[in-house]
Amino acid sequence: MFENVNHSLFLFVALPYDAHGLPPFGIFVLAEWTIFAAPMLLVLLWLFGEREDRLAAVGACLSVAFALAIAGAIASAFFHPRPFMDGLSRNFLRHAGDSSFPSDHGTLLFALAFSMLLTPPAMNRWLWLMPMGLALTVSWARVALGVHYPFDIFGAAIVGLVAASCIASARGRRLRDAVTGLAERLYTLPMELKRRRHR
Repeated sequence: MFENVNHSLFLFVALPYDAHGLPPFGIFVLAEWTIFAAPMLLVLLWLFGEREDRLAAVGACLSVAFALAIAGAIASAFFHPRPFMDGLSRNFLRHAGDSSFPSDHGTLLFALAFSMLLTPPAMNRWLWLMPMGLALTVSWARVALGVHYPFDIFGAAIVGLVAASCIASARGRRLRDAVTGLAERLYTLPMELKRRRHR
């Protein structure tokens, strides 16, 4: 029953076998390259934001790292074939035949979005909508291209929410604050050494 629903939802979204030309290429760009906007967003928060923005950026990094660790553990313990391995789609991305559940791309982007929702940066409390939009768009593209089932995306969203919630907890915030302080010291160290040399 579960797999029947998963397969039916996939077939509703997936590209046909004979798809070619610009639409698949555009979806390929979404599936493979859009994810790089996520680290760019964190870098911009760190470089141009205030203390709260740097805390949000580090919290998001920790959430992503924790979420990917959880996803890796799940994939190692529970193998689920990808749609192209089940013969339901072409392998448009020429993806390896590893476990599909949960989606790593989805896990990363959902963790980032939920982290910014739970501990919003001072720069803009609605900034979480950007990675959430990326998460939904990239996930749709990867389902359409035959490397994920819809339930892989649902699983990624749950893993991302759990990881972000853990980092947003009291213990998680203490870890975030300590890592942020260390990162700030390392970031300003070259400038401090340069000032000392010119005294």
